[in-house]
Amino acid sequence: MEMSINTPALLFPAIAILTLGYVNRYLGTANVIRTFKKDYDGGYIHTDLIVQLKILKKRIELSRYMISMAIGALMLACVSMLFIFLKYSDAGVVAFATAVSAMIVSTLFSLYETRLSNKSLLIEVHDILDQEANKK
Repeated sequence: MEMSINTPALLFPAIAILTLGYVNRYLGTANVIRTFKKDYDGGYIHTDLIVQLKILKKRIELSRYMISMAIGALMLACVSMLFIFLKYSDAGVVAFATAVSAMIVSTLFSLYETRLSNKSLLIEVHDILDQEANKK
């Protein structure tokens, strides 16, 4: 299969946007953890604190995997371009397919991280709803 050197280059903008999104999610999670720590030190205890902290720990771990896979995809796209440039088309195709696979895996990690984020948010929402129900 012949592939142009431009084909792997198409991944660069997608990988950049994905990585930026992943880093922003990581920073958001880090800010939530810092807020939890500040609240905890101040005496405020969040609802289901242990459950939420386990979720946050898992989200940080997933962020590391997401970013690692995205960076791996970027490196593989570069390797693919190098192979194509050096006239090793078959190796370039394999590297490109692996880069696309890494992007897919990073997106799946992102989906799972989003589900965990929603789970944590629902804990807070249910706590607010319970408090409001108890006021009446």
